[in-house]
Amino acid sequence: MIDSTLGRTVVQRLRHSRIIALGDRKSPICRTPALVGTKKDVDEVELSAGIMPFIVEYDSTSLPASMKVTGRGALAMPFDNDSPEWHCQMNHVLPPSLEDADSGLKSRAFGGLLAISWQAMIHDSELAELGEQPEIIALVDSLQLANHPGKLATALAVLRTRFPGALLWCPGLSGPDNLALLTWFGADLHDFTRSRQAESLGYLLTADGARKPNAEFDEDSVFSEQVVEWKRELSAVKSAITGGTLRQLVEKRSLNSPKLVEHLRFHDRMMKDELHGLNNIEIHGAPLRRFVKEGTKWRCNSAVSRQDPLIVDWINRMATEYRAPAEQSEVLVLLPCSARKPYSMSQSHRRFRRVLRHRPIHEVMVTSPLGLVPRELEELWPAGHYDIPVTGDWDGEEIEMIQKLVKSFVQNNGYKQVINHSGISLDGDEIPAEIIDTRQGEGAGSADALDRLKEASDAAAKQFHPEYRIGEKQHLLIKMRAISRWLHANDDWLAKAHVGGKPPRWKILQGKEQLAMWHPNDGRFAFAKSTLPNLSECKTLGEVHLVDGPKLEGDIFSPMVDKVVGDLREGDEVLIFRSGKLLGSARSVTSKWEYFGSPGRVAKTKHRL
Repeated sequence: MIDSTLGRTVVQRLRHSRIIALGDRKSPICRTPALVGTKKDVDEVELSAGIMPFIVEYDSTSLPASMKVTGRGALAMPFDNDSPEWHCQMNHVLPPSLEDADSGLKSRAFGGLLAISWQAMIHDSELAELGEQPEIIALVDSLQLANHPGKLATALAVLRTRFPGALLWCPGLSGPDNLALLTWFGADLHDFTRSRQAESLGYLLTADGARKPNAEFDEDSVFSEQVVEWKRELSAVKSAITGGTLRQLVEKRSLNSPKLVEHLRFHDRMMKDELHGLNNIEIHGAPLRRFVKEGTKWRCNSAVSRQDPLIVDWINRMATEYRAPAEQSEVLVLLPCSARKPYSMSQSHRRFRRVLRHRPIHEVMVTSPLGLVPRELEELWPAGHYDIPVTGDWDGEEIEMIQKLVKSFVQNNGYKQVINHSGISLDGDEIPAEIIDTRQGEGAGSADALDRLKEASDAAAKQFHPEYRIGEKQHLLIKMRAISRWLHANDDWLAKAHVGGKPPRWKILQGKEQLAMWHPNDGRFAFAKSTLPNLSECKTLGEVHLVDGPKLEGDIFSPMVDKVVGDLREGDEVLIFRSGKLLGSARSVTSKWEYFGSPGRVAKTKHRL
């Protein structure tokens, strides 16, 4: 047995899916998702290590059987062996239907490779505290789990969360048709088993499922043609991860079969839970983001998109957590959304703003799939980045969701009057506030509707805010406070602040000292170094506490981390501590679940005190 340490560096993350560079980080041999093949595969078709970096062999001459995975290149440190090996014993696997039966056998990674089953995940309590971290995990009964509702998605989520540094493999399950879905669930490695079966039956396994080859175009079901389909889909999946569009590809591919739709629905349902897990291994919901790069789009082209945890998280927070600024808590005006984001840049909203001249009136957009988007949050992710077909038609599910959300929104914030210019019908008996319909069946931009909107807003301002005036800079500070509460759960660091500078990158100042700068394109605050002690005192940012060690010089890596405080998401600003002392700040490049055991850095250092 050769003791191997697989070289792994995370190149790109997107929820549980990842692109991992294998081998020396300076010159990686392969990037996942990738393939595990057999010697027969290599003999029949020329497959580079960049596509298929591993060869698997099984030995059943003695019981229990064993599995060996061999690398096709210098994949293991210190990168002086072109054929590193990983070994494990394969215990007897009980059917998932017998999950209550405990065989007593334990799954162990004897040589960096762990073969694990659902039964072991249920009964082997030592997995939660496994000292030896496996480098490759084979979910050996994944094909059986795929036929039991919810079990495959649960198993992969548990393994990905518990062993963030391991490469996950579902032997016998993958194909070009479900590669995107399995990658979304966290699988890194795949094999040709189903393609071989399709070949034997005279079918071609494609990204759209299995079909008979088309003789008109000289198609064939031979293995070399099966490999071509794999290469196409591997390229599509990697491009989608890099471009942040894997979810859209998953929704498209899931339509290949009812079973794939079922898997996606179970996964979405599980990721929406605050806490889920298996055998003391916890999953704290989906690893969502609060920030994205400028230009990132979230395309919601189907009803399936509404079930994504990203959308559900926004709606739930609007229904339960969001509180309107105190200065704008009397009158709510509901406006329709626009195709252009942020909404205020659209022609329709410029017309609305010309008649809405009273800043104490709270503007909130009604939209699908997010439900409600307050004006002050319109630049944030995902509100400022989603793209949806705009037809003016609403289905019953959308209308019901918005009506329920408006009811909760009004109750939570105590509005006394609702000016409804959205076009969605609201029940005055359900909503505890006076409702004024300014559309009356007409278009939102019609002259009469705009006149009614102006008349209603002027009357509301006179009734509820007769002497109240909010200047531009004061209004901007109200906006910054609301954004801080949404992003960081408090606005205490802004207690003595005011807004200065020039648009759109407004400066947040305390006296003449700059605390932060607002970056609208990224939807985030860029905090000044001098602000960090105040942010620490106010508990505004998450915290990463390091183990004892040398002076902090570079970025933060998993072995350096002692504990993490707060709900860290990818892209969050975090404060760095050691022995209770504030060292500086960093930007998290992963979610909290990856801070212990992830290959590569977990946070990029920004400021050092």
